[in-house]
Amino acid sequence: MKKYDAYKDSGVKWIGEIPNHWEAIKISRVHPIIGSGTTPLSSREDYYSEKGLNWLQTGDLNNGLITETSKKITPKAVDECKMKFYPIHSVVIAMYGATIGKVGLLDIETATNQACCIIVPSKRICPKYTFYSFIIAKEELLLSSFGGGQPNISQDIIRKLKVPVPPLSEQQSIASYLDVKTEKIDKMIAKAEKKIEYLGELKQSLITRAVTRGLNPNTPLKDSGVNWIGNIPMHWDIACLRFFLRLINGRAYSQNELLPSGKYKVLRVGNFFTNDSWYYSNMELEPDKYCDKDDLLYAWSASVGPYIWNEAKTIYHYHIWKVQLATSMDKMYSYYLLRAVTNQKMSDMHGSTMMHITMGDMNKTKIPIPPLSEQQQIATYLDTKCSKIDHIIASAASDVYKRQHYRYPKEKNCLSSRTETKPHYQRSDRQDKSKLTHKA
Repeated sequence: MKKYDAYKDSGVKWIGEIPNHWEAIKISRVHPIIGSGTTPLSSREDYYSEKGLNWLQTGDLNNGLITETSKKITPKAVDECKMKFYPIHSVVIAMYGATIGKVGLLDIETATNQACCIIVPSKRICPKYTFYSFIIAKEELLLSSFGGGQPNISQDIIRKLKVPVPPLSEQQSIASYLDVKTEKIDKMIAKAEKKIEYLGELKQSLITRAVTRGLNPNTPLKDSGVNWIGNIPMHWDIACLRFFLRLINGRAYSQNELLPSGKYKVLRVGNFFTNDSWYYSNMELEPDKYCDKDDLLYAWSASVGPYIWNEAKTIYHYHIWKVQLATSMDKMYSYYLLRAVTNQKMSDMHGSTMMHITMGDMNKTKIPIPPLSEQQQIATYLDTKCSKIDHIIASAASDVYKRQHYRYPKEKNCLSSRTETKPHYQRSDRQDKSKLTHKA
């Protein structure tokens, strides 16, 4: 993109300077028709059909072109609920919910639910330019949406949003330029994400094979009698998990027992991923209701799987089990074994909305039991191999993050003021402050 001769203050903080011949204009001035939709009663089976008419929900928005809707409605629903259909090239913004701020550009005619704000195309502005404008205006819209309670981007907020508006020919040039650049970036992101997915599958496969087959490829094998385990070394045993790993349930808390501060932290499943939202308790409980540094834990609901705790004495919540090991079990082998067991159980639950494992089901699960010395060798081997894979995954994830953050500043540069520039990043050496180890 070319650099212009002269710039001026747009008068809008989030936009900054714009070329002299551009304007900063409220969306409602360039897009006079802005609307929304409604949701037909879900209990009315005659309102929905797989072969019906398009009906857009915010979950269909992907910051890209919308070519299909996940749900369809019948002509009867359209007639009785007075549904309005919006034209191709309309821009859609999610006004609330989990996808708040996400954007889509319609390549189909569709009705929508009430959480979608539809900006109907006008002759004054290129639809793709409007689409990119709302992608880079997301932060500004979200800041305007906090007024108490849940964030909500109202139609009024959208109508009042000011965007930089160049002449139509420049809008089209900018949109075409961004199409080419973002497509290249998106392809690189997709490639990196596919690599991450492959490495995750490779890691899980490596874990499962090592904990069920051992490290010696020449050892004689026997049938374990368990489908997911398959053949195991001849000298290994098979047993129910409860005989070697004792699962101890945490305590269930009522809301009024969870304090903003206190003597003990209360570890909930969400705290395996963040240190920002802790509850506390002053209760003195039975010794087995606390977890200590290096304890093996297992989250059986939501983010199911094993974790090694790496903090001082903490109360653990009901949705977490503490795993007490028999003397014949190595802790890190048990950790990797539970990774393999979890992977199998989650595969069996594929498509289920109930992501949890019961203690009864886990206790009766058959597991392979190698001699203790072999368990330790397997754990050491997996520590080394998984660490290398984790390092490659972290590098790929960093690449995805950088490209995603390069993508949007590039759009903003083009839509506000400045010429295209080479990206530069401020390197952060801030370490993860997490107080746990989760070898995911």
